[in-house]
Amino acid sequence: MPNKKSDIHTSLCPELHFLIACCRVEPDLEEIGKQLQAITNHQSLIATSMRHGVLPLVYKTLKNFNEQNHKLLITNHQSLITNHHFLSELKSHYMSIVQRNMLMTAELTRIMQRLKEHNIDALAFKGPALAQIAYGDITLRNFSDLDVLIHRRDFRRAAELMLYDGFKPRYPIETFTGDKAMFEMNNDCPFYDQKRRISIEIHWDFFRKLALPTARFQPWYETENVTINGMEVRTLRKETHLLYHSLHGSKHIWERLCWVVDIDRFIRNVPGLNWDLIIDQARKLGALRMFLLGPALAKHFFSTPLPSQVEELCEQEDFSELIRFIIGEYEREDPAPEDSLVKLSKVIDLRDNLYYKTLTLLEFLFRPGINERRSMVLSDRWFWLYWPLRPLGMGYRFLFCRKLKLCSPAENS
Repeated sequence: MPNKKSDIHTSLCPELHFLIACCRVEPDLEEIGKQLQAITNHQSLIATSMRHGVLPLVYKTLKNFNEQNHKLLITNHQSLITNHHFLSELKSHYMSIVQRNMLMTAELTRIMQRLKEHNIDALAFKGPALAQIAYGDITLRNFSDLDVLIHRRDFRRAAELMLYDGFKPRYPIETFTGDKAMFEMNNDCPFYDQKRRISIEIHWDFFRKLALPTARFQPWYETENVTINGMEVRTLRKETHLLYHSLHGSKHIWERLCWVVDIDRFIRNVPGLNWDLIIDQARKLGALRMFLLGPALAKHFFSTPLPSQVEELCEQEDFSELIRFIIGEYEREDPAPEDSLVKLSKVIDLRDNLYYKTLTLLEFLFRPGINERRSMVLSDRWFWLYWPLRPLGMGYRFLFCRKLKLCSPAENS
């Protein structure tokens, strides 16, 4: 845990102070009133809360605040009018999220049932499953797509079902005749229903380019069910779920506040977590520090109660400098081209030892991905050619596309 927690908190801008106050399990309404007075640009606040995925929590907290305070502790008449309109606009966004979440949750339960009927093992994670487990309410957690994990061997059958149901793959999978071009260059394939604007990512792996093999998570061992809208949906066991979400947040250096809230709510609301198992799994992945950063952030921002063994491990690591970096990133809206490399260096530094740090760097530099596949599709026999092409293409995209801006938008992606 950082030793200079108060110093780090003072560096927060008023908007972030306010969002964090609204996301607490038991919000301090007096603190929220003070924070609200310091904010003058409500449109910016709405945009920031949406960018960080916490608008439902902000609306719920402010609604409760407004009900308990007939006026929002602001004296001048103009501010009262502004805050009335502010709450109305928040409600409009919130209701849109609620409707969207309900539509996507219904689709998840339908897809899971369809896969089951065709004897395709599937696990729902993130999205509605996380919202139900950690928050107990699918409307309190904004999600933009659905995530389902299956076995590689079942992907082509699952893809046929998705196509039959009106979804189209984001990638031209009909051209991927070899398994390596299909499975070794990405960890999922998104399918999109244009009419309903629903995206479903069919995963066969959790991560790519991070030296975090899915098999070591043992996702199919002791799976659990979560009840969503009255239906049983199969998901990861709770320890694997928490481990995954903390590693996922660290992979992105926690660029969204909602990911920290997820960890806080998960730890608070899921009883009986086997912390020894989680720590053991994280160590076997060479990613204990990556995992610990999630609980450390939750403790820092939301005073999340942690077991003594986890708190001691976090204190030993002292993530104070990294938390300062994360807060600085929260307050930026336009990342520079170099930012992805800076974040990569942070991820590498989070690995437990030199072996995993080196492996992560080598995977990033040489492991082929969707950009290489976009350039050309090679058969399994010639797949090895992607490996030397990867660093060349990466250098070209960074120098000519991102720095000199000499490429088309498609090349720059």
